[in-house]
This record gives sequence, structure tokens and C-alpha cells, in this order.
Amino acid sequence: MSMVDMRVVLKFLGLDLVTTEDKNLELIRNAVEAWIQTVYCRRNLVSTSYKEKYDGTGCNSLVLDNYPIISLNRLSMGSEEVMRVKNSSTFGHASVSVSSTGVTLYKDGTSSTILFTASATMSAMATAISAVSGWSATVSETSYNSYPSNLLSEKMGLQCVNNAEASLMMPADGEWDFEVDSDKGILYSSFGFGEGTRNIFVDYSAGYATIPDDLQLATLILIKNIYQKRNEESWGVNSYSISGISMSFDKDIPMEAKQILNHYRRTLI
Repeated sequence: MSMVDMRVVLKFLGLDLVTTEDKNLELIRNAVEAWIQTVYCRRNLVSTSYKEKYDGTGCNSLVLDNYPIISLNRLSMGSEEVMRVKNSSTFGHASVSVSSTGVTLYKDGTSSTILFTASATMSAMATAISAVSGWSATVSETSYNSYPSNLLSEKMGLQCVNNAEASLMMPADGEWDFEVDSDKGILYSSFGFGEGTRNIFVDYSAGYATIPDDLQLATLILIKNIYQKRNEESWGVNSYSISGISMSFDKDIPMEAKQILNHYRRTLI
């Protein structure tokens, strides 16, 4: 989903929707939107789902990277072993990795990936891993058999050659006693968020399903600013005058856009 529809961009620039052949305009829009979110506002503004890990600091509050929060499906503190994986080869190198889409088995330059969509439960994933020559996997407890396999925490390159077992983890049971400030993206827990590295797991959705009008306007102003400079080949020029007609450019981003964007900029703590 884009912050501003291309039809709105074309209309704002006074271009014809049907006959315009400016193929770079969409590139400009995409670049402007990426810059606004990743560089200036320091958060994604378009509604998106996230599965993120945070460092616990021992405080009673946790500030999420993205807001406003639309929904929060799971807040977990700590993790639990759910599966053990090993390779029976007594030489070479073997490792197992977990990504957002599946489990990858690596052995001396050859890899096999088992997708969560194909093996949707922990027991199905263990069976699929064990079906690959030289590999075996067991679910740590039978109570985990029916758990969704996509709960497995992302890991990279866990060594498991010569029957050395690599532990695959999932977030601990979800918390039940906490408060959410959805507008600011802050979670509060009277028990605190225990100190640790990447020990807090949050599954949530955040952003704007419909981008606010003023934010769309700021985006359009920046797009027009870049589009105009490109057409007039005025990159790096602050102002010029030809035949009594003068044109000036802001050294930074246009003030009208900057004033709007400042309201959406995430403050880094």
C-alpha cells in the first residue's frame, strides 16, 4: 500500500492521467515515501503487521517502533524450546536456520527449505525435516505438536553436525496483564519488562489504514519539489532568474511539508 495514490499525484502535478508518459514519476513517489518513513519520521506510516523482538530494560514501559497500534495479538517475555534438530553426518558442516517463511537445512553447500505453509504445525515440520536425508527433528513436548510452526523464532546458522542438537525456540506464553497506549505505541506492565537481549516478542499491527490528509499533502509537496527540480535540471541550485522571471528552492525540504512531517516524527529515546 502506498501513502498517496498515483492518480492523486498526477492531478496534483497537473498531468493528464491518460496521456502522461513520465515513467519516472512512480519512482519519485516511491522514493519520497520511503524517505519520509525510514529517514525522517523513523517509522512506517502505512498499516503493516509486525513480529518484532525488543530488549527488555527492566522498566514498566516498552516503546514499540511503529504506531499507532491497530491491534496487538501477542506479547511474550522470554522463550521456550519447542524443537530439536540434528544432522547425522560426522564430517563437514551442517546448520539449521529459521526465517519468517520457513526452516532451512544446510549441509556443505546444499540447502533445503521447508515452508511454514507446507508444514503448518510443529509436528508436521518435525516430520518434514526428518524426511530429508541425514536430518532428524523431534518436538520437545507432545503438547507442542499442534502449535503453528510459524511461531518458531528466527535464527541463523545453528550448528548441528555429528548429531549435535540445535534448539529451535518459540516465544513463551503470552502475557495477560498489561496496558496499551495505541496512539503513542507504548506498552505498560506493572511487572516490568525483564532485562535481556531480544527477550520481548510482540506480534502487532500498526500504522494508518487511511493516510491522514495532511500527511498526504506533505508527501505531494515533496514529490512536486523533486519533480520540478528534475524537469528544470536545477539540482543543487537554490534560485535562478531568466528574463525577469525568478524561481527559488528551499535548501532543505519545503517548510510547508516539514511542519506537517514534524507532527509524525518519532522521537528516538
